[in-house]
Amino acid sequence: MAHRVYVDSTDDFVMWRAVDAIGSIANPRVLVVDDYPAGADALQLLLEQNGFEARTVNDASLACAVAEEWLPFAVVVDVVMPGVTGLELARRLRAGVLTRDMLLVAFTARASQNDRVRALEAGFDVHCAKPLTPCRLLTVLESIVGGDDV
Repeated sequence: MAHRVYVDSTDDFVMWRAVDAIGSIANPRVLVVDDYPAGADALQLLLEQNGFEARTVNDASLACAVAEEWLPFAVVVDVVMPGVTGLELARRLRAGVLTRDMLLVAFTARASQNDRVRALEAGFDVHCAKPLTPCRLLTVLESIVGGDDV
């Protein structure tokens, strides 16, 4: 597992991994995993309008295969989903050879200190509380890929 570095925190946002620890990004691809299609589609649209390539998956059990094939630099995951939860998905992505270094962003309505600890332990790099703050998420993603280079 990657070394975690506390970087930023607000009431609705925590980032444990330093942006510069992620390395250079060849493709500004973001995979959105959410069992609520309207929410996933809205986030995909926002990402695309800001220069990212984005795909959505509404079933967490399919997300590892998509991530291994498409190789996004970041995966934004709803934590509470039926079947495979976002926490389990994060563990699986961290265990994968092709996916272990991807930036994992949890977004969830569960934002207690215990929820944040569980997200960190599962392998997430960032925790965003719902309702998601799009500007904060975009700032993080853009800082990783080089801002205007997206």
